Amino acid sequence: MKQDANRHTDVFAEIAARGSGRAREPLVTPGPPPLPDTVLPLNGDGAAGFAPRAVAASGEAFSRELKALRDRMAPFLEDLAPELENRRRREELAVFDWREETGADRQDFGRVARGEGEWERVTVPHYGGPLGRAVAYYRTEFAAPDRRAGDERVYLRFKGADYKAYAFVNGAYLGSHEGFFAPFEFDISDVLHDGGNVLTVKVENDAVCQGNPPWGCRGEPPEGDKIYAATGPGYDDPEVGWHHCPPGMGLYQAVILETRPAPLFIHDLFVRPLPDEAAAEAWIEVWNCDADRHPGRVTLSVYGQNFKAAVCENVEAAVPGPLGPRVNYLRCRIDMPGHRTWEPDTPWLYQLQVTLLDGAGKTVDTARRQFGMRAFVLDETGSPKGRLFLNGRSIRLRGANTMGHEQVAVMRRDWKQLHDDILIAKLCNMNFWRLTQRPVQDEVYEACDRLGLMTQT
Repeated sequence: MKQDANRHTDVFAEIAARGSGRAREPLVTPGPPPLPDTVLPLNGDGAAGFAPRAVAASGEAFSRELKALRDRMAPFLEDLAPELENRRRREELAVFDWREETGADRQDFGRVARGEGEWERVTVPHYGGPLGRAVAYYRTEFAAPDRRAGDERVYLRFKGADYKAYAFVNGAYLGSHEGFFAPFEFDISDVLHDGGNVLTVKVENDAVCQGNPPWGCRGEPPEGDKIYAATGPGYDDPEVGWHHCPPGMGLYQAVILETRPAPLFIHDLFVRPLPDEAAAEAWIEVWNCDADRHPGRVTLSVYGQNFKAAVCENVEAAVPGPLGPRVNYLRCRIDMPGHRTWEPDTPWLYQLQVTLLDGAGKTVDTARRQFGMRAFVLDETGSPKGRLFLNGRSIRLRGANTMGHEQVAVMRRDWKQLHDDILIAKLCNMNFWRLTQRPVQDEVYEACDRLGLMTQT
């Protein structure tokens, strides 16, 4: 039988049909467990143990319900932890010139660095076409930040670039990064000029793995090496960009210039809650810019973030001797007696504050991280297996896939819209979002934490 040339092959169906070649017991579809019939009267006298929730019958009723939920959740958005002194200075590079690559650029990259050619002024975050195998350039000029201390370092931080990015400052190649969601950064201290500086970023796109023929890719082969899944932010183009999540390209998250202390600074923080032990574990990364070891001290404080509380203040973490080159990993246990538990209806949050001191006891850097005290467990031993438990109580997940709207809200800095999207999900009786097939910006996870929505990525 002749196969339809336009029919797309289902690769996963072929894998299943092929099998593993090993003998195994046939799969059996499990039946539902026998349960007694239970009839709950809905006569309004409370005999059922619950009252069905009224459905908003109009736009005005929906707006009233949303406002009421906004008001109820507003206290959980508050920041009540003590102010933490910021030892860094940040400048966001938002205005860039942008254009697609030409044949002349491939012969002489210096044309791009010099700003030759026809450019379009854009604002980062910026995302769009072309799709498939394509190259575009971003170029901006900036002044070198004032370094208050002679040993401060200047970092260029990209919060996300889709898909391959190659960065240059004043013609010097800094490095590259592949992948659309993870942040990356470069120390540009040694290539900066005292006056004006030029940042050039080459961004490459590709067709996706296994192909994505519906997008067309401007006549290019539809199969490439881009590891990508759906639910991107899309972009303003009626032919392609308005469709569901075209695999576009660009600097779709912020580009930040940041001064940091040297030789030591805090690189990252993570908090692992241990509610069954009434404790939490702080994971701290300290970066050393030098090849030599340097003495350093680390102190921790934990406060309520959306409620007034001081769990501990200026507790010194154990540092095993002088800190070595590059990343140093520290862990510190924090006792949390009588802690407030994070729940979807009452998302109480704590804030870890970390201070890094040099060998003389002078504060050189600070960082903070919000966290909730909670435990989510997939039961592997009970009957039936596979039940989900939040904070020791059985829970059923009721949620939906997200389709990029929350990513667009972050790109636009529209925090009210981001919060309303989460609250609307809660109004629809959801307790979690599946951030479909791709990690999203940190701001989304933090907002879900603040408003009591669980997430899966």
